[in-house]
Amino acid sequence: EIELLHRLKKENPGKTFIPATEKAVCPNMKKITLEKVLHSLETMSPVIKVPEDIRIRALAAVDRMVAIG
Repeated sequence: EIELLHRLKKENPGKTFIPATEKAVCPNMKKITLEKVLHSLETMSPVIKVPEDIRIRALAAVDRMVAIG
């Protein structure tokens, strides 16, 4: 997502980031605000159900990202 790329560049001025495409814009990401995140954490809603096989693969990907740092 192109906005994430802007943040990475700002946080890492000595590094070069090259987007795979300039068209990687997610309109739904623009709808997320800190207030909405806080509300979701406070109310633990909405509940999102993910099939177990997808959950396991997604968790493995997150674990790898955390391990990298």
